[in-house]
Amino acid sequence: MTVPPLADTLVALVESLQAPPGSGLVVEQATLDVPLEGRLDIVPSGTVFNASLPHTRWQSGFLPPVHMAHLELGAPEDEG
Repeated sequence: MTVPPLADTLVALVESLQAPPGSGLVVEQATLDVPLEGRLDIVPSGTVFNASLPHTRWQSGFLPPVHMAHLELGAPEDEG
């Protein structure tokens, strides 16, 4: 099973929070608690942490352990 880099998974989660086009809504902040399956891969350039959402939400004795990631997202505060 190919696991995408953690950055790709996080970008996909953030993009999923966008309000529908034409709705007039703007998402200013969000909090996500999501399960992540992660692993370290050795590549020629070094070690890479890859993570993705589990392929199923059902618990089974044959699945790798998952960990909960807590993400708090928001627009940057104005420094002025």
